[in-house]
Amino acid sequence: MVNGSPRVKRDREERDRLVRQGVLVVDSDPDLYRFSRDHIFGSPSIAGGVVKDGNCSGPQSWRRPADGKTLKEAGG
Repeated sequence: MVNGSPRVKRDREERDRLVRQGVLVVDSDPDLYRFSRDHIFGSPSIAGGVVKDGNCSGPQSWRRPADGKTLKEAGG
């Protein structure tokens, strides 16, 4: 998201860096960014924070496609 919530975003600097590098580009929907290429994040929480433009607990938010378990449920 270009502008999500809450006001204080701990991953905003990372998101802005990815925009400057061209990893995130404006989507056809001007409220969204999209990835122009694959990017590996240092943690699932940073990835979630960048994607939703807000604070995120990655282990509780990301789900595995194979079984639908969160990373926390799966022990990751």
